[in-house]
Amino acid sequence: MDRFEQLYRDWKKEAKKLVDDLDVLPIEALVQVFEHVDTENEKMDDVRKAVSLLVLEETTQLPPNNQPTPDAVSLFMGYLASKLLDDNAKVLELGSGTGTLIHAVLSQVKGATAQAVEVDELLLRLSYAVSNLLGQPVSYFHQDALAPLFVEPSDLTLVDLPIGYYPDDETASTYTMKRDSGHSYSHFLLMEQAMRHTKPGGHGLFVIPNNLFEQDDEGKLKQWMDREAVVKGVLQLPTTMFKDERYAKSLLLLQKLGEGVTRPKQALLVELPSFTDLRAVDNIVKQIDEWFKTTQK
Repeated sequence: MDRFEQLYRDWKKEAKKLVDDLDVLPIEALVQVFEHVDTENEKMDDVRKAVSLLVLEETTQLPPNNQPTPDAVSLFMGYLASKLLDDNAKVLELGSGTGTLIHAVLSQVKGATAQAVEVDELLLRLSYAVSNLLGQPVSYFHQDALAPLFVEPSDLTLVDLPIGYYPDDETASTYTMKRDSGHSYSHFLLMEQAMRHTKPGGHGLFVIPNNLFEQDDEGKLKQWMDREAVVKGVLQLPTTMFKDERYAKSLLLLQKLGEGVTRPKQALLVELPSFTDLRAVDNIVKQIDEWFKTTQK
């Protein structure tokens, strides 16, 4: 048995005992377990794998917008982050939830520090406990990610976009992509907020619905993007990840306009293979590596 599997089983048993004996919520039980386990002599990759599996299991009943970014997607985004960032970069995640994404990214970018914004207190506590478990430098902000933020500008901002309408019309009115009537799209506003807090020349990396641009019925997303950013790439996630192809998603890579920023001659347009097909994934990674070498010359 792999070490991470043993850690997973041990921690799952401890969490279940807390649920049974103290009648606490499963996520609260995980927080308590993660706050007290000793991982000093463990490999951090084993710890991260065990944590990710436990978090995934205990959050399946949460609403879709609160569920963690799948581990394979988080790790792939971490790979992209490693190609974009220098050592000691600053990373920001809006709507960080359980922290699966930010922890995967930090595991692959040497010396990076992070800031994470999350409105749900329990999910934030879970992510904070995991950050301490992994020894990762993350500063947390407990607030609505669309309210005014007092965070440092980032080299890379991450958002797994929650899809839906934003109910606070007053706050939405401060955004370029507010709708002319009715509630605005929270996912459009979060993209704008993300790039507000990204350094000129920095990047935004988003998990988006495949029909994102079809939703732009007022043309404001296109107008905003033309003014603020360069589309560096769109990477379609494997359709096998989704029970219904109507809900399939992609990764969108933007670069904020700034001195020296130019549009690539060829954007990175990729259909990713199943993450279980290791040979196909290795081939696509080689193509992406070559794209980065070419565009960053």
